[in-house]
Amino acid sequence: MKPFAMDYDVIVLGAGVVGINTAYWALRRGKRVCVIDRQPAAGLETSFANGGQISVSHAEPWANPSAPIKITKWLFDDDGPLLFRPKFDVYQWLWLAKFLVNCLPHRADRNTVEIVKLATESRTLLQQIRERERIHYDERSRGILHFYRNAREFEGAIGAAELMRKYGCNRTVVDADRVAEIEPAFAERKRDIVGATYIL
Repeated sequence: MKPFAMDYDVIVLGAGVVGINTAYWALRRGKRVCVIDRQPAAGLETSFANGGQISVSHAEPWANPSAPIKITKWLFDDDGPLLFRPKFDVYQWLWLAKFLVNCLPHRADRNTVEIVKLATESRTLLQQIRERERIHYDERSRGILHFYRNAREFEGAIGAAELMRKYGCNRTVVDADRVAEIEPAFAERKRDIVGATYIL
């Protein structure tokens, strides 16, 4: 009796968004594909209950020039979004050193460009799949608005938006009045907003 794997060209472990897309494109290329997941249906682990956003404009890496200051504050904040447990583990500290090196401006810019390219290509491929397979769901395409109440963070966002526009992500800079036009719920609090970026 031949091994199970011999029946397939590709075996994909995990039926989340990455696994299913890997299987789809392998099938499109004529491969025999098997997807294996430990859950009873697709997308029930990491992909489950995610926001479902196709967010090309979320291309700024976690490792960026503002990260070290934010991380330092979060480490002493019980409600902060970061939990760090230091260990006597050389690999943990090597990873941390590499993270900090990637926070340097030229490294962060390079990584942003690569993420924009990947995200733009991914969006194009998703649009192709929707059209080709006639997939319909409760999608909305009203854009993504990033608003800022801190002038320093907004200045950083302006630079990132300029970089992204060079590589096909039309992230535009808008003022508080435009924010209220895009999302009327902000009208009463627009005085707290120093600026925003918007991509449709």
